Amino acid sequence: MRLDFARVEEANDLVNQLIEHHPQAIFLTDHDFKVKFYNKSFQQLTKSDKGDIIDHEFCEIMGCTQREKITPQDRENGFCKRCQLRDLLSGSNLSEMVLIRDFVINNKVKTKHLHIDTHRVVMNGRKYRLVVIDDRTSKTIK
Repeated sequence: MRLDFARVEEANDLVNQLIEHHPQAIFLTDHDFKVKFYNKSFQQLTKSDKGDIIDHEFCEIMGCTQREKITPQDRENGFCKRCQLRDLLSGSNLSEMVLIRDFVINNKVKTKHLHIDTHRVVMNGRKYRLVVIDDRTSKTIK
């Protein structure tokens, strides 16, 4: 089925509504790994305030425990050079991954089981990564 729209604004509104109400966490990141857009599910996953999300890195927002282990040189660059998630967001050949990692959420260390899909997006000539996260943590705990 193909949808036809009379105006671009109608198509944009539909896409925005679909993303905003999608049950999976969705965010858009730029080439510096900074979050530029996110939906309500992402905010719920990260348990973050709006001001703690935009222009921050995903791992910083989630409280990735691996960030504490990076070297001063890596810290200068703002990310862990050996991070699988960084490879995924950088546009490498990866487009999806399962990430099982400890995060500090609400001052408690929690192990999260995340299935992450990424898609390349170009808007206004700038490259972004659209990231969709399925939090499978509760599905894996027995």
